[in-house]
Amino acid sequence: MGTDIDAVSDIIEHMDHQLRALYLKHEDGFREKRLWNHTYVKHQIDRRRNHKDFKIQDHIRAMVYSMLSSGITWDDTKKAVSLNLGHVPKIDQIFCQYDPDLLQAKTPETLTDEIKRLNYAGQNTKRQMDGLIHTNLKKMVLLEQRYGTIDSYYHLRIRQDPSMKLLIRALSHKDSPDKYIQMGEVLTAEYLRNIGYDLARPDQHIRQILGSYHLGCSEHFTAAIYETLDLIRNIAENMNKSAVEVHYILWSYCAKGYGEICTAKNPKCCMCAAKKICKNKKYVS
Repeated sequence: MGTDIDAVSDIIEHMDHQLRALYLKHEDGFREKRLWNHTYVKHQIDRRRNHKDFKIQDHIRAMVYSMLSSGITWDDTKKAVSLNLGHVPKIDQIFCQYDPDLLQAKTPETLTDEIKRLNYAGQNTKRQMDGLIHTNLKKMVLLEQRYGTIDSYYHLRIRQDPSMKLLIRALSHKDSPDKYIQMGEVLTAEYLRNIGYDLARPDQHIRQILGSYHLGCSEHFTAAIYETLDLIRNIAENMNKSAVEVHYILWSYCAKGYGEICTAKNPKCCMCAAKKICKNKKYVS
């Protein structure tokens, strides 16, 4: 790691305090939903830590949420998210509460149209629904039949590599027989954390903020995908937090409708917790 891990950990801790203060300052009626404790991922992490069983319905929901994440913004869902569990009930209804038998009876076209009516569709939604119905759902059913639970198969991979990079490759690489359609490395990582596995979502924003031009954790301008997973895990261990929480703090600091501090356009560098070590000299005085 380029920048000292203690320095980065202190900055992220400061980011977290800033975000909490920001959310509590604005009386918009939805601020609680933006806190880590109320997120869908936090509920899933707690379930897995408490050794709760994850059924195929849970896996389907986790995959659907990851697929739709690229087309849905906070403004789209803030009134639709259930505060208790972080679910999106309108999406859950469209997907028949993720009952595999009921869902297999629906066509990708029908699902896509229903998602569009909610204004939750992205440019890849139709292809994602094709992959879900024609391939991914059938693979999940087969894994459950063969191993008892989908997680039983995943745990075989995780025992080989606790970092879960081997599992991500198995589920996302184009030459893998276990690949899920329309699920690259980033969405696969998000799907896994949506089902309670403790790892970051190595999206572009997180990879850039960790890169050489910002926090300087990587020698690359944009940290590589698997490098990002390792960086977040190392920082999380140093902070005594989960990797998913550290990711959430960093993501929230950048995201529209959340912190909106380290944004791609017009970043608020004067109030940024990282301004003393940020390499982005264009904005930091």
